Amino acid sequence: MTRTPQQHGQTPEPEPGTAPGPGATPDAGVLNVAALRRRVLSLPTLIAAVLGAALLGFALWRIFDFAWADVWVNIKGIHVGKYLLAMVLYYLSFWFRGLRWRLLARTANIGGSSGKNVPGTITLSGIILMGWFANSVAFMRLGDAYRGWVLSRESGGDFPSSLGTVLAERVQDMAAVLILVLIAAVWITVEGDSKVPGWVVFAAFVLVAILILGLLVMRLAGERLSRLLRQLATLVMRLTGGRISRRFPDRIESAYVDFQRGTLDSFSGRAIPPQLALGVVGWLLEIARFYFVADAMDIEISFGIVMFAALANAMLTTIPTPGGFGFVEGGLTGLLILFGQSDSDSISLVAVDRTISWLSVVLFGGILFAVWHAVKAKNSGTISPATSD
Repeated sequence: MTRTPQQHGQTPEPEPGTAPGPGATPDAGVLNVAALRRRVLSLPTLIAAVLGAALLGFALWRIFDFAWADVWVNIKGIHVGKYLLAMVLYYLSFWFRGLRWRLLARTANIGGSSGKNVPGTITLSGIILMGWFANSVAFMRLGDAYRGWVLSRESGGDFPSSLGTVLAERVQDMAAVLILVLIAAVWITVEGDSKVPGWVVFAAFVLVAILILGLLVMRLAGERLSRLLRQLATLVMRLTGGRISRRFPDRIESAYVDFQRGTLDSFSGRAIPPQLALGVVGWLLEIARFYFVADAMDIEISFGIVMFAALANAMLTTIPTPGGFGFVEGGLTGLLILFGQSDSDSISLVAVDRTISWLSVVLFGGILFAVWHAVKAKNSGTISPATSD
C-alpha cells in the first residue's frame, strides 16, 4: 500500500490562505475541551466515581478499625516544610518524564525532520501534567489519548504515531516499576519485619509480561494485524449498509500502521538505557514524595515499605476510575496495614499523600489545561512547535 507523507508521521503544513490541516483546525482546542467536559460529566464516569466511593466507604466503616480523632491529630500535626518538599519532588518528576518522552518521540521521528519538530522538555512536561489531570477527572484514562493528540498538534505529526510513543512510555514505566518493586521486596525481606504481599509482585510481572507480549505481537505480526483490522472495518461497513465511508477500512489500517510505527520506533538500542534511567529517576522522586509525606507526619515506616507502597499506588492508579478513586485509597491503606502500620497512621498517610498525587494534579493540571486551551483558542489554533528546554 502506498504511504503518503502524512502516514509517515508528519502532517503537511497548510499553504497560506488555505484551510488548516486535520491537526490544526481553528476550533480543535475548543472541541477538545468540550469533549473532556462531556467525558467528565458522562454516565460511565459518574458510575465509576460512585463505585469508587462505595468501595472506599465500605472499607472505612466495615474493614478498617481506626479513630477519626487519631487521624485528625496526625493531619493537624503535619510539618508544612516537609510536606511542601514532598510536593516539589513530585512535580520535579514531571521534568524527567518530559525529557524521557522527548527522547522517545525524537527516536520515533514524530513530526519528521529527525525529530526536530518535537516540543521541548518543559512543554512536554506540561502536556504530561494535563494528561494526568484528564486521567484524574475522567473515566478510562482519557489523558493518555489526550497526550497523543496534543503531541501530534505541537509537532505536526499524526495522532496514531504520537499515541504510540505514549504506549512505549507505559512499557518502560512498567519495566522500571517491576525493577523497583523487586528491589523493595528484597529490602523488606532482608529487614525481616514484614512479609511482602505476593500479589503486588505478581501483578507487576503480569503487567510487564502483557506489555512485552503486545510489543512482540506487534513486531512479529504487525502486517497481519493491520490486514485483520482492515477486514473487520470492511465487515462493519457492510453491516451498516454502506452508511460508513468507503475509506473507513483504509483509515483503520493506516491508523494502526502509524500507531505500530510510533510505538516500535520509540525503542532504539542506544536510546533505551537513558530512557529507562530517566523513568527510574521519575519513580524514585515519587517514592521520595511518599517518604517525606510520612516524615512530615512523624510516622515511622521502613524505606523498603515506602518504596513498595509508592509503586503499588502507581499500579492501582491504572484502574480506570477517575484518578483510581476508591481503589487507590482502599488498596494502599490495606497494604500499609498488612505491613504492620496502624489503621489510623495508614489512613492518615494515604489521605495526605493523595492531596499531592491526585488533588493537586486536579488543581494545577486543571489550571494549566484551562490556560493552555484558552491561549490556543485565542491564537485561532495556530500551533508552532516549541523547542525550549
